[in-house]
Amino acid sequence: MNILILTREYKSNKLPPCGGTGIFNTLLAKELVKRGHQIYVFGVNKTNIDFDDEGVRVHYTKNLFKRNFLYDLFRSVTQKFPFLMSYHFKIHEKEKRDISRRLFEYIEKNNLNIDMIECHDFEGLSLFLDKKIPYVVRCHGSFSVLEKYFGYKVEAGRKHCEREAFKKAKNVIAISRFSEQVNRELFGVSKFKLIYNGINIQEFRPDSNPSIIPFSIFYIGNVTLEKGADTAFRVFTRLVEKFPLATLHFVGRETPYKATLDKEIQAQHLTDKVIFHGYQSKENIIRLLNSAAVLIFPSKGETLGLALLEAMALAKPVAASNLDPFKELITSGENGYICDTDADFVNRISDILTDTTLAETLSKKARKTVVDHFSVEKMMTETLDYYTTVIQNHN
Repeated sequence: MNILILTREYKSNKLPPCGGTGIFNTLLAKELVKRGHQIYVFGVNKTNIDFDDEGVRVHYTKNLFKRNFLYDLFRSVTQKFPFLMSYHFKIHEKEKRDISRRLFEYIEKNNLNIDMIECHDFEGLSLFLDKKIPYVVRCHGSFSVLEKYFGYKVEAGRKHCEREAFKKAKNVIAISRFSEQVNRELFGVSKFKLIYNGINIQEFRPDSNPSIIPFSIFYIGNVTLEKGADTAFRVFTRLVEKFPLATLHFVGRETPYKATLDKEIQAQHLTDKVIFHGYQSKENIIRLLNSAAVLIFPSKGETLGLALLEAMALAKPVAASNLDPFKELITSGENGYICDTDADFVNRISDILTDTTLAETLSKKARKTVVDHFSVEKMMTETLDYYTTVIQNHN
């Protein structure tokens, strides 16, 4: 098949840092190439660039708001006044029309015979896709979901385009039962294909002779309030009282919130105990996480938890916040812990740090969970079967 991924995010050292959706898109694209398919990525972000990424043809173009500051200014002004909201919606719709126009110009210019387009749900990029080419929308987590269920502040135009895009979408992939539930409630989507995200269990495998940093607590993800960086630090301040050798390691993109966190770290005189590793390559992430004694996932909102799956695949003991999608991965006390409060995190992590037998049991069962239910092979088989069904129904 000739498959095109339409996206804001794709993980590459040639592009700006991205989140879990970009990591997923890179995995999906390269796994499709391995299976003999021709893959194109059409990206919309802050730059114009073309490159080949291990057989994936990547084309990025600046979005409308980055190309024309007047449109960006108009978008910013119109969102501040309710009586201008209809214009705010129109400017966002204009950007989505522009994306589709540029996409199909790219397809035509390069004589691409595209069989299938995949797009993420957030921002409603699929709003004006041509119905001649079948497309699927994979629900990684829309801004509407992040606002309603997790308290994020979201621009109204983004939510508007998501609503309108879901009205047109006929083929929708949910990545968890929670994803099904919230998108049904928010957008009235009645039919989903459930395909859990998969992990490459050959890449993400435990080191045969790991060099564990004693009493090390690792956090992986953007350093933000939404991902629970504040919770991780609060929990650590209590743990370091019990375990003076404990260290806290942040692995992920640093955001403006880090400045606030730095002040708290200095006030607690813990500068030498908290390490920021920054945004890392996949290889470095695997190396770093293999050295962790335990991982903490205190996120306030997720639709599945790709980083959590990666940690479990590496056979690491994990403690995660009480989110429905996390509970689809973790049976608390068996292959990890689900924690309701800071005190829960402190107690469960303390148990892991003091009981090596417990830590080993949790780790082995975590790895087995991913191997049995969340492998990339399973995800790819289900994805390709769904693509085939969608194409057949379209024709």
